[in-house]
Amino acid sequence: MTHQEATAVVNLPVADVETRLRDVGSWPRFVVGLEDVVKTAHERYTFSVRDGHSTREVPVCAIPHPREHRVSWKALSGPAFDGEFRLHPENDRQTRVTVSMVAEPAGFLANLSELFRSSTTTAEIVLQRLDAFLVAPVEAG
Repeated sequence: MTHQEATAVVNLPVADVETRLRDVGSWPRFVVGLEDVVKTAHERYTFSVRDGHSTREVPVCAIPHPREHRVSWKALSGPAFDGEFRLHPENDRQTRVTVSMVAEPAGFLANLSELFRSSTTTAEIVLQRLDAFLVAPVEAG
């Protein structure tokens, strides 16, 4: 099982970042290993998570916590796939984003590949991709 955490400052106000993160369906655009999200009920989703060369379906509860400026998620069964985005306003135009992730690879090969990952953590990559996602124009829905 791995626990990773990374922090970065993005050039958007906290309210804008929070609004974008509440759209759980957009998370595959920046969460590494998350290929698809299907909403199944209020705050309930099925995440398609890539583990090495295979994909597994993970039932997840994803909850916004507006008072705390965070969004958390937790696998409801199977190997751990949990985490949170915690937001803190740096000033009127910037937000410090901390991502904390706990993941347990499913299966021997996934565990083996975990041993040989690069020095850049998954959490750092998520923040880089999130920053790019946040500065991209919002798609009309």
